[in-house]
Order: sequence, then structure tokens, then C-alpha cells
Amino acid sequence: MGSILIMGGDIIFAGCSFTWGQGLWSYSPTKLKVPTVNEYLKGAGIPEPADIFRIENRWATQVAMRFHAREIIKRHNGGTDEESIRFIDEIKQNNVHKHSLLTENVIWENVNYVIFQTTQAYRSGFAFFQNGIEYCIFSESNLKNLERIEKIKRDKNGNINYTEDVDNGIDIFLDWLIDNNHTVEDFEKLHTKFISNKILNKLKNLEKEQNIPTLLLCWTPEYLPHFLNDEFASERLVKLKYNGEEFDTISCIIEKYKKFEIQYDSTTLHDDGGDGHPSLECNQIIKDAVIGKITERINLKNNE
Repeated sequence: MGSILIMGGDIIFAGCSFTWGQGLWSYSPTKLKVPTVNEYLKGAGIPEPADIFRIENRWATQVAMRFHAREIIKRHNGGTDEESIRFIDEIKQNNVHKHSLLTENVIWENVNYVIFQTTQAYRSGFAFFQNGIEYCIFSESNLKNLERIEKIKRDKNGNINYTEDVDNGIDIFLDWLIDNNHTVEDFEKLHTKFISNKILNKLKNLEKEQNIPTLLLCWTPEYLPHFLNDEFASERLVKLKYNGEEFDTISCIIEKYKKFEIQYDSTTLHDDGGDGHPSLECNQIIKDAVIGKITERINLKNNE
């Protein structure tokens, strides 16, 4: 236990609103007006005492406190898995400005762990090349209704310079599918494999090249077929435990126990307006699972 207590340094928590702690202000004991989810999404501010409560009680902050570390979390609420990958890159570059995902200076050598919380796959685009041109296609949440296609232009360093919508984009994508012996029905599997590979390549690189240990925490089950069939990913997958049961994803435990969603939790102190994010108790369950997995991984390493 001694090695755990003195971990210190920084822990990167790359994720979406489930890591940022949306809605936890509904449990704040403040007497000030706290916004419902719809009021918040329309721009209503969070009173300072309620926002401090959110930060202090989200699972990521609690994990960092347990290991005497500083939590490094994206500036903005929400986001995509691709954005979370970019966030890790920005931290390595210590890229801090008013438009950056990073809000404070980080010395890369002080990063002792990376926890990657996956979000919904459809939020990220699927990149493909057709006739030498790079495109990115976006779908709706069911990963079946293809929404739009953008043409991508990169600079000499490989960074995206600009994008532009393509009027005949669906035709271009259908041509790509035909040329590569795929059907439209293959898209969901292609897309989840594409994004899961990007996530795993980043985490594997962190461990192999940077000697930074990593963990995976899934919100939805979309990536599970890929993660569970990958030894690296399956060994680092955080599983939630409650009432003698084990759950591979946050959505799985919420689906069975509705009280772990803020809108169904009777212990909130303010009107949440139907917030579908993890409850305060669910955040505690996630915290315990992540701490347990980090402890397990440290013990394995110490026993090698």
C-alpha cells in the first residue's frame, strides 16, 4: 500500500461529461438556484458552491485524491474519443491557451497514469481515402443513418488545416465501400473498430514508449467486442462492482439500476430536470472500481 499512497504527480482523465462530472451540482447543499440540465445546456451558469461540489465529488477527483495526485481533465464538458486522444497529445506538448483543451501547465514527466473513459462512438467521425482524397463521415447515434461527409485538408505536419462539407459525400462513401468489398451494414463494425484501434494505439504507445500505465473505462458497450478480444485492452478494462455483480460498462450498471442515473435518484437536493448522467453514488462506484484496478495493476507490477 505504501507505493500507492506516494504515487503523487499527475493523473490524466481523458473522457466526456461522465468524467467531467455533469449534473453533480444537483446534490450540492447550496441554497442558491442550481440549473436543471436543460437550463445548463442553454447557458445557465452553475453557482460557485455547486460547481466546487461537482469537482470535489466526481469520480476522477476522488481517484486522484486517493493517490495524492492532481487530476488533469479537459477544459470543456462533453467531447469525443478523438478529442480525448488529442487532449493527451496537448498535455504532452503542454499546450495551454484560451482555446486549448488543457487548462493548466503539466510537466509530462510528472504524469503517472492515464485513465481513458470512452464515450459514444458516433460522436467521432470515420476517416477514409477515396481517389487520393481524405474524407470523414459522421453518423447519427444509431451508427446507421449516415449524416454528412467532410473533405479534410492537412498541413505538412499532418494536422487538420480545414474541412469542408461535400455535397455528394454519400456517393463517395458508397464508392469506397464497393471498392473495399464492404456494405453499408458493415459501417457500425468498421467505425467502432476504427475508433477502438485509435484509442488502443494511443494507450499502447503511452505504455511502450512513455512508460505511463493506462486503464480503460467504457460508458457504452460499443467497443467491448474489440476490447475484450485484445489482451492489452481486456487486462486494463475497469469493471464496476455492485451488489455482488460485475459490469463491463457504465451504461450496463445504469440500465439495471436506474437510481444510478441522476434523474431517477431520490437523493438529489435540486431539480435536475431529467439529467441522464451518473448519480453521486454511481460516481462513488466508478471511483472504487478505478482505485481497485490501479491497485491491482500496481501489485502485479511489483510482483513481477
